Amino acid sequence: MAPTIRTEHLSVSYHRTPVLHQISLEAAGGEVLALIGPSGCGKSTFLRALNRLVEETPGARVEGRVYLGNMNIYAPSVDVTQLRRRVGMVFQAPNPFPFSIFDNVAYGPRLHGVTDAGELRRIVERSLQEAALWDEVRGKLRRPALTLSGGQQQRLCIARALAVDPEVLLLDEPTAALDPLSTEKIEELIANLRGRYTIVMVTHNLRQAARISDRTAFFAEGRLVEVGWTRQMFTAPQDPRTEQYLTGRYQP
Repeated sequence: MAPTIRTEHLSVSYHRTPVLHQISLEAAGGEVLALIGPSGCGKSTFLRALNRLVEETPGARVEGRVYLGNMNIYAPSVDVTQLRRRVGMVFQAPNPFPFSIFDNVAYGPRLHGVTDAGELRRIVERSLQEAALWDEVRGKLRRPALTLSGGQQQRLCIARALAVDPEVLLLDEPTAALDPLSTEKIEELIANLRGRYTIVMVTHNLRQAARISDRTAFFAEGRLVEVGWTRQMFTAPQDPRTEQYLTGRYQP
């Protein structure tokens, strides 16, 4: 069963400038939680705090707690490398390594100690199948990953994340740079992964959030304004700011 990931009073600042204010939010095990809100409202920072990538930014300060199941991921005893294996992330622009398709997917398992050639082949095939890419690349695994189309590259990045058996997937606008057909394939992929993984996704596409998420959280000015079941939020939001954003009338 995929674990719950939740924050308690999470605040983030960069060089003492607040970016997130006291965010308490939960993504239940196996659900798709969409994060929406205007640019600069802290959605991506929130996502990066869920696997401690936010710490890679100079001047970042994190307060509050983030729990993966019952584990506080900011506890001093936590191995950050192992955490990021459990909580994988896919970014807005596809970022395959300058390796072959096979070596991109095998990179994580090798990093975590898998050396057997047969086991690596099984992991690569399984991950590419889960990412709905296997049928398109099965005879091309030794070709450079950068020869793939943009949509294929993004699915390859998802396969690379899946190869280390994560429990949570963080997706930061995964279709923003893709054409409509590639976007449709990624959305179908996310729908197929629902239940097996807990998925938290940032999107600026409101229709996309409505199509594929179980619940939606609306952020504004670094604060969590409202969270609820997606259908309910999109038809009867509780906060007037949410309604203004959904109808294109929001003014920060």
